[in-house]
Amino acid sequence: MSDFTDKIDTFFRISERGSNFRNEIRGGIITFLAMLYILVVNPSILGGVPTAAAYGFNSLFTATALACIISCLLMGLYSRFPVALAPGMGVNAFLSYTICLGMGFTYIQGLLVVLVSGILFLILTVTGWRMKILDSIPKSMKLAITAGIGFFIALVGLFNAGIIVHGNGSALAIGNLADAGILLALFCLVVTLIFWFQKWWGAIIVGMLATWVLGIVLNAMDVTSATANIPVWNPDGFIASPDFSLCFAIFTDFEMFDSSLMVSFIAAVVSLFVVDMFDTAGTLIGVGTEAGLIDSEGHLVDGEKALRVDAISTVAGAVVGTSTTTSYIESTTGIAAGARTGLMAVVVGLLFAVSLLFSGFFGTFTSACTVGALVIVGILMIKNVKDIDWLDPITCAMAFMTIFMMGLAGSITTGIAAGIFTYVGGKAVTGKIKEITPLLWILTVIFLVYLVLNNFIIPGL
Repeated sequence: MSDFTDKIDTFFRISERGSNFRNEIRGGIITFLAMLYILVVNPSILGGVPTAAAYGFNSLFTATALACIISCLLMGLYSRFPVALAPGMGVNAFLSYTICLGMGFTYIQGLLVVLVSGILFLILTVTGWRMKILDSIPKSMKLAITAGIGFFIALVGLFNAGIIVHGNGSALAIGNLADAGILLALFCLVVTLIFWFQKWWGAIIVGMLATWVLGIVLNAMDVTSATANIPVWNPDGFIASPDFSLCFAIFTDFEMFDSSLMVSFIAAVVSLFVVDMFDTAGTLIGVGTEAGLIDSEGHLVDGEKALRVDAISTVAGAVVGTSTTTSYIESTTGIAAGARTGLMAVVVGLLFAVSLLFSGFFGTFTSACTVGALVIVGILMIKNVKDIDWLDPITCAMAFMTIFMMGLAGSITTGIAAGIFTYVGGKAVTGKIKEITPLLWILTVIFLVYLVLNNFIIPGL
């Protein structure tokens, strides 16, 4: 190797970790392809908020890509850990449907929630308090919250695609299966699942592209739909200059919310912080285990640096205009290809930089093209319910209330609150009050005040 490649090898510890340049580059490309769907899905979910849609798809796309670029390069160059980052699934829907549409914040005000939670996460990570807080939340509660977000995300995908609609006499019902747009969404779901059943890492990408191609053909045949699910061919607009209008908008376009929303703001920050905290830890541990980066004491190699990058990325993501940025479990696809170092993350970041020019192409993907991705993400998040202690009645009730209230009430905050109330109340009435940690008492008070104000003092908060 040349002196330059020797320096890169030494910097990333490529040979030391049993890898090589080919494995790192290949792993980066595969990881990027496995995560590519976020460039379509994230702007689509955030665009459901009118005050976000006002900035345009290109602006939301640019913010998403920028968050990926900054976080991946930072992870690769600073922590040198083989994990890629992007705006997280679940927390993006939380920002749109709960914080903005549910609580009444504008999109820019919602970004402030993301920024504050990221700063809080960073402070607690640097000071070492993160692990203490993480340990004070019961394992089954963490699993239930993750599963609830998965249920929530899958419902969002199915509803946006028209497969599930508001029922007449029931809460939910199947949509009009005779509609071409809904049939196209079902096609996406079936194709994605078939490839996923085969354990192929590219299942989501295949499902999206196959649905997009079929949709373009249907559009050329003048097939119409009552939904907006059928993609429209627009070759002249596939390449577009990045739109940076959301960058720093949290500072330039911010307008203070009404004082009556302060409790909602606190509840949103707490909810987002709790979700991001253990979701990040779980992902990094999973990726580190796959890469063989767990030391003799069971700790992640360079784990603290990785956690700091994750927290900084959330702050950076809010500044450029998108939802909470976090580590992606899809990084394991690159690790399976042989990647073991931060060079993989750098490759992913550079590929996202190239994608900045193609917002016009990605903007032609509709909800029918993304439903497969959302359902698969939901399945992956909900599958760990098997590790919940279902034999304990209090834990069982807590998990049920968390998962179903989160999905059916359309609010991650409501689901977390329902689970905490059930758990704390159950421990209290069964004489096990000493098992309730101080953090759970604090969360109980915060969510109780929020719900009381929302429903009795200031309805519609």
